[in-house]
Amino acid sequence: MLALDRLGHQVLSTEPGGYDLQDWMRNLNSLLDDFQERVGADWITDEFRARRDAALVSLSQPSFSGDIDSEMEKLGREEGAAKEALAGLQRESAARLASLREERDACAKDLKLARERLAELKEAKRSRQFFSRLIGGGPPTEPAEARVAELEAKQSRLDSEIDHQRKARTGVVDSSSQGGEPARLEAQMKLQDVRKRLEELRSARESKLQLSHEREVATKTISDLISSMRPRAPELDGNPTGEQR
Repeated sequence: MLALDRLGHQVLSTEPGGYDLQDWMRNLNSLLDDFQERVGADWITDEFRARRDAALVSLSQPSFSGDIDSEMEKLGREEGAAKEALAGLQRESAARLASLREERDACAKDLKLARERLAELKEAKRSRQFFSRLIGGGPPTEPAEARVAELEAKQSRLDSEIDHQRKARTGVVDSSSQGGEPARLEAQMKLQDVRKRLEELRSARESKLQLSHEREVATKTISDLISSMRPRAPELDGNPTGEQR
């Protein structure tokens, strides 16, 4: 009975060459045959054999998982499509990030030149201070100052957008944030959902192929049958009084 309990809770393998249902049935039948041989014919009745066979009927039927396999195949295609969509969005995001960095580098060069030009104008204005009083002024610096301010604002904006794009690609920001790549986040969530459903189906398929419940019920039934066994009445070999010989 202890051996039956252990068999009832064994885990089978669905991998080729693993410990499968056939191996399990072979061990169970070997255990029961050995039990019947050891206890002797006085304990084993035709009813016991019939009830033993009946308890194992559910294990002789194939465990169909066609519906699960079909759904898993469908989800597999969905997973492939979701992965491809996400990969496309990642490529677009990488290209956008590269473009922003190029634009920032160009802006930095322009800003350096604009600052140098402004410095030259200021220096020229200081050097002409005396003559400016005589002739009424020197070269104006306001346009150059406006250009520097414009480029500084642009560089700050590009730095901020680059940082946001980088964080968005690593999932640091959410879709509610400005420029948070909602399409990418939606694709990630879809892929996660498909994978979760696939894992659930794999678990259900594994359980179905394992016949865990059926095997546990079968061994429990046989165990209860054994615990209730009584020896058969002795045969009367023509004795009319029914006395034991």
